[in-house]
Amino acid sequence: MARDPELQQNEVELAVLEQDFGVKDVDLHRTKSTVAARKRILFLACACILGNELCERLAYYGVQTNMGLYLKNILGYQADTASQLLQVWKATVYLTPLIGAYLADAVMGRFWVILVFSIVYMLGMLGITLVNLIPALKPLAGITPPVGMSATRDIFWAFMYLTALGSGGIKPCVSSFGGDQFKEDSPRERKWRSRFFNFFYAVINIGSLVATTVVVGVQESKGYGIGFGIPTIFFGVAIAAFIFGYKLYVRLPVEGSPFTRIWRVCAGAVAKRKMAAPASPTDLYEPPPDAKKNVQFKMPHTHHMQCLDKAAINTGDIYQVSLTEVEETKAFLGIVPLFMCICIYQMAYDPIFTLLPYPGNVMDRRMGSTEIPASSISFANTFGVLFTVAIYDFIVVPITQKMNRPISMTLRIGLGFVIQIMALVSAALIEMARYKLVQSKGLVAKFNAGGATADAMNPAYTEPMSIWWQFIPYFLTGMSEVFTNIGTMELFYTQVSPGMRSLGTSVYLLTVAVGTYMASALNMLVTVASPNDLWVANNPLFGHYDWYFWLNAAILTAGLGAYVTIARGYKEKPVTGAEQAKQAE
Repeated sequence: MARDPELQQNEVELAVLEQDFGVKDVDLHRTKSTVAARKRILFLACACILGNELCERLAYYGVQTNMGLYLKNILGYQADTASQLLQVWKATVYLTPLIGAYLADAVMGRFWVILVFSIVYMLGMLGITLVNLIPALKPLAGITPPVGMSATRDIFWAFMYLTALGSGGIKPCVSSFGGDQFKEDSPRERKWRSRFFNFFYAVINIGSLVATTVVVGVQESKGYGIGFGIPTIFFGVAIAAFIFGYKLYVRLPVEGSPFTRIWRVCAGAVAKRKMAAPASPTDLYEPPPDAKKNVQFKMPHTHHMQCLDKAAINTGDIYQVSLTEVEETKAFLGIVPLFMCICIYQMAYDPIFTLLPYPGNVMDRRMGSTEIPASSISFANTFGVLFTVAIYDFIVVPITQKMNRPISMTLRIGLGFVIQIMALVSAALIEMARYKLVQSKGLVAKFNAGGATADAMNPAYTEPMSIWWQFIPYFLTGMSEVFTNIGTMELFYTQVSPGMRSLGTSVYLLTVAVGTYMASALNMLVTVASPNDLWVANNPLFGHYDWYFWLNAAILTAGLGAYVTIARGYKEKPVTGAEQAKQAE
């Protein structure tokens, strides 16, 4: 006798609901209502988190995007000095997350760290705005403010580094806080979490798009006071949006300092290095479920870095740690070699944004009857990100899943390396063509004939090459970000323990800091090595910007080789319990 199709469908739905959400209620109607409520809470919580990130990124890129030209044209720095100062500040922005990560994981929790440091960030933004509004401080191109240019610069940089400190509490916590909203033991919610990271990065770039197309234009046409004021207001909106979702959020308890646990594992392994390892991992110390523990989660044993296993030998001394703490340390140390390679990617990523605006400023910037700011062409980067996120999330991922050959996180990161090399090569070729055009049109000779009063910004010296050629490297860089940056963000979040997720995110951000410091160091080395023929010349009619892009492409190619070698030997941490459930819906 055939079974009732509706009954069969109900049984299937109940099985899926139990697997994906842990719901075991026999009343299907009530169960569906529970799941619907869960979806609404997730949607609203993530909307508040993404709204906060959108406004914060608008604030950051509203300041950072045009900063190179602001330092050069308004504060009067030379091009090489301005680029180095900007690189050091950007690197500091991505270094301070180590502070926020420690406070979030060990002291305050992610929600309160985000809120407190957002207020610090807001004060920095307000200060930068006031420097460009108060008449006694306000710098103008070629005009020294009443208090003196040195005083204005000092006050300006004090507020800039206050924003860098504020950023340190936000950057490592927002994406991790969003990831915390999803249940680790639900296959469906883990898929949603992966999609959340894609949308999170898309939101970052929507904020960047508004900054590059609207805020930069206001800075050029209405002044920097109003131009910096707009992102300051939006950041206030970001704080309000974040507070609005307070009652919706999952706020995980702090697990203590991850740095302390790592140190105790390493110290224990050294102290017990001469002891014989137990025959079975089950003989290693793991507190019973009802015992007081340093961490509230559990991780299975793995067979790599077995020298650390001895730290969990049950001796009951001051060095005693659990097997889970050992595996937590293994998981963190396992991403360190990948971290070093990704720093090279971040170093080669920086010149696209730091250097391209300088030659762009003397190229043909016409768009119809108007002239666009040189920094605004970087909106192509946002288009590259949004285009690639859509294609990857809605086409590539479903196809690879149907083929049962999903793209691993390490492969995804490596593809970004390849695309970024293409971006650097395209930038180098564009600069080669630009220099060739400068020579063929006699612009160098015309400029030299103008004498000491000649100004490279004079329309007479404008290069007849369209700035829209720069769309290509910006767009390709956006594509590379979707693969490398999002892949790294997800890998460093998922491959560490639940008690180290803010630290894992801060390590991802630390790749940007270290990479940007490396970019600044490379810039200084090139400047010192060619004092009489600067590659990054103050006047883009001169110099060798093309050589600089070729150099970065060569370094990144070597970095790709190192990354492939390391990634082939990397193994993702095993899943446990419900995580081993069937992944497909």
